[in-house]
Order: sequence, then structure tokens, then C-alpha cells
Amino acid sequence: MPHAFLPLLTFAAAWGVLVLTPGTETALVIRLGMNVSRKAALGAALGTGTGLAIWGAGTAFGVSALVAASPTLYLALEWAGALYLAYLGVRLLMPSAGAHDQARADAQARSVGGMGAGYQRGLLTTCLNPLVGVFDLTAFAQFIPAGVHRVSYSLLLAGVQVVMAVAWYAVLACLAFSLGRVLSSPRVVRALDVLTGVVFLFFAFRLVMSGIPS
Repeated sequence: MPHAFLPLLTFAAAWGVLVLTPGTETALVIRLGMNVSRKAALGAALGTGTGLAIWGAGTAFGVSALVAASPTLYLALEWAGALYLAYLGVRLLMPSAGAHDQARADAQARSVGGMGAGYQRGLLTTCLNPLVGVFDLTAFAQFIPAGVHRVSYSLLLAGVQVVMAVAWYAVLACLAFSLGRVLSSPRVVRALDVLTGVVFLFFAFRLVMSGIPS
């Protein structure tokens, strides 16, 4: 079915550009890969993929449409995401918290809990980002060709999202771990914490401002 395959390739190209654009998930994976462990970073990649799958399935079955149709529900989810990102950002900017997180990270790196902690962070970061749901809601409708089962094709688009995102973030996780073995200076680690914290706060600010009517 060429008429169904071409929109899938076009969607993959559009989504690939978005995945390659640095965002909160990118910052999270790189920081965990450099400062905690490869397991934690890979866990964040898998958590992000799970979050995308949840949003994609929600879009396919109309849940995201309900969120978009209810300004109150969307605003509540948007503020929850902003508060979570702001919490992560503030903790990274606090020196004492950074030292505490580093000690905890060393313990996580030596245990199987590192992947679980990274998975939880990746999952929360993506699930609390309503912009993902809005993107799916608007993009899926544009790339679904005529004559196909809409729910099945939407799930296929969601699958493309998940596979591409997890693959890219897994590559970042491995590269970040290798860089972390070289750039292990406490000053570099602290600078990366600050930079990541600023990125998280910036995206939290964007979420808040997008929810304020002009």
C-alpha cells in the first residue's frame, strides 16, 4: 500500500527532526549518562519511550482529544509538568543537593536500581509534558491517509515515535557515558548540572507561558 507507506516515511522524517532537536529528554539522558551511569541513562531512554507510547495510544483512542478539548484538564497537566521540570532544575542548581545527588548516583551506578531510577525520570518527564499529546493529536491527523483504519495507523505512527526516540536516546546514553569517563572533573560535572538545571527551568517557563492567555 504505497499510499499508506509514504505518509509513514514523511512522518518519520518530521519526527526525526524533532527528536534530534535538544529538549528536556535530551538533557536528562545526557546528564544521567555522564553523572550517574549508562544504566540510568538507558533507563531514561526507555522511560521516555514508554511515555511516548502512552501519549500515542491515548491519541489513537481519543484520550488526547479529551485533554485538548478540556482547557482545565490540559492546564492542570501543563502546570504539573512545569512544576516537575522546575523541581528538577532547582535541585540541580543547588550545590548541596548536587553533592547529595552525586553520592546517590554513585550508589545507583553500582546497583540495578540505576536503570529503574532513570526509567522513572524519563517516564515522568514525558508523561507530564502535554505538548507531546498535542503534537500527536495534530500530527497524526495530518499523516493518516484515506482508506486505512485510523486507530491501527495511529498506533503505527506511535510505534515509529517510540522506536526512533528510544534508539536516539540510547545512542546519546552510550556517548554520554563515554564522555563522562573523560570529563569526570568535579568542575565539569557541576557545570553540566547547572546547564541542565537551566534547560529544565527554561522548558518549565515555556510550559507556564504557553498556558497563560495573551
